[in-house]
Amino acid sequence: MAKETIHQFLQQAGTLLYRYLRKRGLAREDAEDIVQDTCYKYLIYQDGIGPKQVMGWMFRVATNQFYDLKRKDKRHPTVDVEDIQLLSLTHLPEIQLLRRETAQNIRDTLSRLSEQHQELLILKYELSLTYKELSSLYGMNENTLKTHVTRAKNQFIKHYGEEY
Repeated sequence: MAKETIHQFLQQAGTLLYRYLRKRGLAREDAEDIVQDTCYKYLIYQDGIGPKQVMGWMFRVATNQFYDLKRKDKRHPTVDVEDIQLLSLTHLPEIQLLRRETAQNIRDTLSRLSEQHQELLILKYELSLTYKELSSLYGMNENTLKTHVTRAKNQFIKHYGEEY
């Protein structure tokens, strides 16, 4: 690839990885660090990665780093400043509370699902990836992937309905 093409590809892939990591609950700085490290590793190992496997490889590297960071956070818990919201004069406290509760309910329900189901729901519904993109990312048949997404969605609905 030409230098400009690689730069453009890494910009697009980095943006997608960043959005994915933020939706998984990472702080901005941590997501940026993981994206940067993933792109750096891609540049180092790009000769050994097939062209159809690049995005899947990058998502797997980023996801593994995400899990590593979460394991580290369990040992050394911290409070994210973004979790502490300041009251704005234009927002009603009741609405902010309802939004936070709903977001927490969704996070709690997602945490009850398997890691694969969490990833599938976030990639499909938060990042709006197509089934074709997901199938190339996971290296699965598109119909098999649709089945997995449907199962994940049904489990989410079942758990959410039981709790809330």
